Amino acid sequence: MKFRHHHDQLQYFCRERGWRSLSSSVKVLARTRSPDRKSGFSACIEIINMDKQTIRMIVPARKIMGGTNYQLRDELFDTGFWLEPEQTAWNMVQRYLREELKAAETAFCVTRTGWHDKVFVTPEKSFGRSDEPYYFSGGMADSLCLAKGSLAEWQSEVGSLLGGNPLLIFSVGVALSAPLLKPVGMESAAFHVMGPSSSGKSVTSFVAASVYADKSYIKSWKTTANGIEAVASEHHDMLLVLDELGLCSAEDASSAAYQIVNGCGKLRATETGGLANIANWRTLTLSNGEVGLTELMESSGYQVKAGQLIRVIEIPAEERFGCFADLHRFSSPSQFAEHLEKQTQKYFGTLFTAWMTLISDKPDLEVVLQREIETLRQHWSKSNYSGQVHRVLKRFVLVGVALSVASRNQLVPWSEEESLYSVYSVFSRWLSHRGHQHNQETYEVLSALKQAISHWENKLPEFCTSRSSKFGYWRQDGDDVQWLIHKQEFVKQLRLRRQYKSQLSPLIHKGWFETNEDRRGTLRIIEKKNGTEFDHRFFAFWPEKILSELKEMGVDE
Repeated sequence: MKFRHHHDQLQYFCRERGWRSLSSSVKVLARTRSPDRKSGFSACIEIINMDKQTIRMIVPARKIMGGTNYQLRDELFDTGFWLEPEQTAWNMVQRYLREELKAAETAFCVTRTGWHDKVFVTPEKSFGRSDEPYYFSGGMADSLCLAKGSLAEWQSEVGSLLGGNPLLIFSVGVALSAPLLKPVGMESAAFHVMGPSSSGKSVTSFVAASVYADKSYIKSWKTTANGIEAVASEHHDMLLVLDELGLCSAEDASSAAYQIVNGCGKLRATETGGLANIANWRTLTLSNGEVGLTELMESSGYQVKAGQLIRVIEIPAEERFGCFADLHRFSSPSQFAEHLEKQTQKYFGTLFTAWMTLISDKPDLEVVLQREIETLRQHWSKSNYSGQVHRVLKRFVLVGVALSVASRNQLVPWSEEESLYSVYSVFSRWLSHRGHQHNQETYEVLSALKQAISHWENKLPEFCTSRSSKFGYWRQDGDDVQWLIHKQEFVKQLRLRRQYKSQLSPLIHKGWFETNEDRRGTLRIIEKKNGTEFDHRFFAFWPEKILSELKEMGVDE
């Protein structure tokens, strides 16, 4: 049987009557399968519906070849597909699809966004070079990457207003950085912009989302753990924007934050008791809210862990006008915010296309990025930064490198110098908000020790007197005074864990304690009185030396 496409219709040839209309135009663009070539066989088809709209979809081969072909017919009807009322019309369409499927050129089909070998796949298009094209067949509630206007219009109507506003430029940088996580081998992270109502927090989300799409790209924190898992999985290798942390309970926020940045869903069992496939992802998240994760959790009685503070990076909105430093031609922050919101709904999505076209075309992308990241990290790093601060710094460095590359290639309408200044100023604001450059666990112990020294002052009798003390003693050690604090009292005042050695190791390595029990970090003293031995175990240290060094280290609690 002969078929042809004519005037947006699929036609067949009838000997008696010639060419006859059969249905809406439907073409098989490619025979797709998974990259292993062993599963996922499908057809990428394209139809032109009754409203002259072009619709592309991935149809599993079983729906064309097997007994579910009427399910395919009904699905096509729902998209506006038209079919002649002849009794055999659908059978002829099915025959046509089978013939075309066998003869079609091959392509790969994937079920998730992001990098697949050297190709970056989105629901709408793919970027990069490969022997065969890639198509996306994952289930999506909404399209992720939408575009309206031109890149020049986005630069003129949106980007030009971001100059002089470090937080807004930084937001664009986070959006550009998400696809770079895999090439540079970095883990997921979340940046959380926090500030009072009407400070412009939502505008940072609008601006970041406009790199990919309109504001439909923004998701809400008000969801379940399973919902967060599904949303994060859909944004693999892409930016995830979450609005208003305060809508989420402290327990859900804590769980969701760990899920998002750990990039792994919950373990689940199948109906047969086996282990179900576990969702996983890589993403950079840009979040906002009137409170940060720390405040939200502490207000509900939860203890914030150090790991959360370096995974969810809290950035206070403390520019001249909240999130804004330069209002350009506008007379008030609210006018500036309203205008930017409107402009990001008129011009969006083109920067992502230009960005992915640029980076996917670089054969040595990984090498170039790693070199630039290391150079900038060394330039911004300081010798007194702890390991945790260095981990966070590297994430800011990635954003800085992404913006630098975009600036050098004229994708954004501001200079490379302003890109780097903006990112470093936001990093400095984060570090200032953190209040110190130490590892969080160490800083908490240092602060507690400073408070405890103040608590014990004037409460310690001299050692080897008849007077007993529940706190401890002092004794002269050359020109210095040494304190001997009972082990139980020391652990209690510093709120140490039962197994406290790891918490005190940084202090012990500084030589702050005299010890003859390395396993405990304590000083054991055996005292004889009236023929009886008394076994004492103290934490022995020199308070003046410690207080002096704490001041140099910037521990002001």
